[in-house]
Amino acid sequence: MAEKSRKSYSNPYHSLEAIWMVLRRHASRERPLSVAEICRYLERMEQAPSRTTVSRLLSQAPGLLALFSPEALAEQGAHAGVGTYGAEDGLHVVVETAEGTVLTRDAVLDITSRPFQAPSYSAVDKLLKDGVPFDLNTFPFRLQCVARIGDTRRGHQYIPYEDWEERQGARRNNATRYYYLANALTEGEWRIFSDLVQVYPYISQAQTEKFLRVLNRLRPRGTRYVPSRYACKRGSPEQFRIINLLDRAIRSRRKVRVAYGEYRLFLTNGKWQPKLVQRRRNGLLEVAPYALMWSNGNYYLVCRHRSMMNLRVDRILAAENLEDTFEMPPDFDPVQYRDRSPVMYPGKNTFVRMRCRESLLNTLVDFFGSVPQYTKPDDQGIMEVTMSIAAGGMQLFALQYADQVEVLEPLWLRKRIGQTLARNAEKYSRS
Repeated sequence: MAEKSRKSYSNPYHSLEAIWMVLRRHASRERPLSVAEICRYLERMEQAPSRTTVSRLLSQAPGLLALFSPEALAEQGAHAGVGTYGAEDGLHVVVETAEGTVLTRDAVLDITSRPFQAPSYSAVDKLLKDGVPFDLNTFPFRLQCVARIGDTRRGHQYIPYEDWEERQGARRNNATRYYYLANALTEGEWRIFSDLVQVYPYISQAQTEKFLRVLNRLRPRGTRYVPSRYACKRGSPEQFRIINLLDRAIRSRRKVRVAYGEYRLFLTNGKWQPKLVQRRRNGLLEVAPYALMWSNGNYYLVCRHRSMMNLRVDRILAAENLEDTFEMPPDFDPVQYRDRSPVMYPGKNTFVRMRCRESLLNTLVDFFGSVPQYTKPDDQGIMEVTMSIAAGGMQLFALQYADQVEVLEPLWLRKRIGQTLARNAEKYSRS
C-alpha cells in the first residue's frame, strides 16, 4: 500500500494569522465559532493542515499575534520608529523620529506572500484551548472561549467556558468550545475616544483624521461610525513635536526657549482675520518647565520665567532645549497648583470670602473644583464661600457673575472689582 503523501503546512506565524483573520471576519459575541467551523473557514483559504498542528501552534507561540496589529511599530529605537499598516494596494511603511516628525512618508515594499496551508482541526483546537496570546497592552482584541447552553426551540445562549465547567462540577464532560474576539473597547468607550479626538480643537484636521483611522480599527462590530462632531480646528502640526520636547525637558530639568504667540488681525482676501503670530512683548521666553497640565478646556505649560507663568501649549509656536538646568521647588504640587489657579491665572494664594446664590453651585464646582468651603444657604438661598486661591482668577469670576456674586474679602479685591463695575456701568449708561 502506497504511503499517503503528507502536504507541507505553514509556519506558526501564518497559521496564527489565519486563525486571527477567521475570528475577525466571521466570529462575534452573538455568533462565536467552534473549532470545526474555524477549520472549515481555514480550508477555504487554502489547504488544511492537521488539527494537531493548529492546537500545538496556539499553545507554543506566545506573543506572536501581537505582531498582527496593523498599527504596531515594526521597529522602535531611541531615535526612530517604523510604523506599518496594510491597505488594498499593499503594505505601507512610515518612518518617524521620536518626536513624531515623518522622515519617510511611505516606502514601497515588493513582498511575495508565502502560500498558506490551513492547520488541522486538532491543531486549531489545542491552540485555542491553551489561549491565543492576546494582550490588551499590545493588541486591541481578546480571545473569548464560551460554551453553548439551551435548546434549539428556545434558542441558544453562550456563557464563559469556565462558568460552564463550574456548573457541571465533578460530572462535567467536555462541551464544544466556541470562540470569538472581544474588542478591548465597548461601543460607548470607543465612541468617547473618537469624540474626544474630533472635538479637541488644538489638533489639526489632518492629525484628527490620522487618529480616527487608528481608532477605527478598534471599533466594535456593529457600531455605526460617526463621521464628524463639527468642531472648530485650529491646531498646529508642530504641537506634538513641541509637547514631546517639553516632556523631555521636564524630566531632565532642562530649561527651554519658547516662542509664544498671540492672535492679531490681518487683512486676508479682503477680510480682517485673526492669525497666530509671535507676541510683541515677551514673545521669546527662557523658562524652567515644571509641568504640562489640562485645565479649563486647555493644555498648559506651567513654568517659571521671572515668576510663575501658565502658557497655553496651542500658542507655543516653537521650542528648543537649552543647556541650563534648574531645580524643581520641593513643595511644588501640580494638582494643588492647578486647583488654586482658576482658569490658570497665576498668583499667590489669597484668602477670599464671598457671598453668592446657591443656584450658582454648578458653576462654582466647574470653576473652582473641590477648593471652596461652603456655609448652609439661608432662607433666600444665599451662602458664603471661602477659599485660598489666586486673586486674578477670582476677579474674573466675580465680574463674570456680578449679579450673583459679592466679594467680601479681601477689601482691596472688593474695591478693585467695584471700581471696574462702576467704570463699565458709566460706559453702558451712555445713550
